[in-house]
Amino acid sequence: MPPLSSPRRHDVDNLRSLAVLMLVPFHTARLFDATPWHMKDANAPFGAASVLLRTIEFWQMPLLFLLAGTAAAYALAARGPLAFLQERVARLLLPLAFGILILVPPQVWAERVTPAAPLRQSAPVFEGGFVEFLPHALVCCYPAANFSWHHLWFLPYLFVYAVLLALVSRAGDGAGLARWAAARPWRLALPIAPLAALEIALRPAFPGSHDLVKDWANHAHYGLLVILGWWFGRNLTLSAAIARHLALFAGLAALAATLWFAAMPVARGGLGAVEVAPQARLALRTAAEWLVLLALLGAGRRWLARPIRPLAAFAPLSMAFYMLHQTIIVLLGWALFGWQDAPLLKGLAIAGAAVVMSLAGAALVARSASLRPLFGMGLPRRAPAARSVARVPLIPTSQFEPPFAASILVAGRPRKEAIRHDR
Repeated sequence: MPPLSSPRRHDVDNLRSLAVLMLVPFHTARLFDATPWHMKDANAPFGAASVLLRTIEFWQMPLLFLLAGTAAAYALAARGPLAFLQERVARLLLPLAFGILILVPPQVWAERVTPAAPLRQSAPVFEGGFVEFLPHALVCCYPAANFSWHHLWFLPYLFVYAVLLALVSRAGDGAGLARWAAARPWRLALPIAPLAALEIALRPAFPGSHDLVKDWANHAHYGLLVILGWWFGRNLTLSAAIARHLALFAGLAALAATLWFAAMPVARGGLGAVEVAPQARLALRTAAEWLVLLALLGAGRRWLARPIRPLAAFAPLSMAFYMLHQTIIVLLGWALFGWQDAPLLKGLAIAGAAVVMSLAGAALVARSASLRPLFGMGLPRRAPAARSVARVPLIPTSQFEPPFAASILVAGRPRKEAIRHDR
């Protein structure tokens, strides 16, 4: 498979950074919405939180998995399957182990010591401080016991899909199919059919567990999105076609999302305006998801395909930000549980504090050579040995790996001749 010769994909970097930042309002809304979670606010359920949650959830994780496939296309072309998988072990499985041992236990403890929280996801109660809880933290398995990976489920799923991509990438890049799909806008919407069929066939039996082993509906859905993202990354003609038809896809996305919200029950954050069969609602959601993804990809290609300073600065921190943010939100929910008035103001305060604290923690991690590998960020790039001080200037050791490699989807360091690195 020939190496990719496209310029650096700033649109991929920027879309990914925005999706990671949206994790804060999403998980803050989980404190207040009408479905069980690790920590629930005393004001729950709060209707506005359910609406916000549904607005974000149907496209956010699908976008991250789609972009993971796109980023992997570059890494595989530059490094080869074996080196790609070796790096996935360091960038995904090591942070997963660290997070399970260090970042998840505070979340479980906060849930255990707050039995008054409504809609608490797991029933067991613990009386005692966090240090007293630590001997019980590895008792398997949540929700009946304490051992869990909580929000870090994304990491083992990405690793499994990386193995899948390493196999798929040997079969070719699907260039002929890409040219056929790019020729007509309706063909770019065809993935709705297999995605909807998988949802209708599997979702009723496998509603979503994030346990890796028995999560077949999510595996089928997210795995296909990763492959589609890889296909998009290998064939830039698809991105160009999506950008050309942005207005069409944005209009269809708005229509499909409106119909899905209209068919969703009020208790789940929808309008409850019409009653439809569960299969039809799944199909509507899948159509809305894919059309929104196309609209976001087109918007990214048109308006985000350039360096944007705040997002470029955030990209190297995004992995650590992702690992830290939910622990901070859960602990803030526990610490402020007694604040039982003004849920909107409380939610905004928690979200704002979570952003500041997660960014500060990620920045500290980025400056620590010992912590960086534990957060999937790799080691700082060392200055090359200078042959001559006059002829070869030193590269400051504070320059870390480029955002494309160091972000949450850890695409790996692309080959320099294949992708231009803009600092």
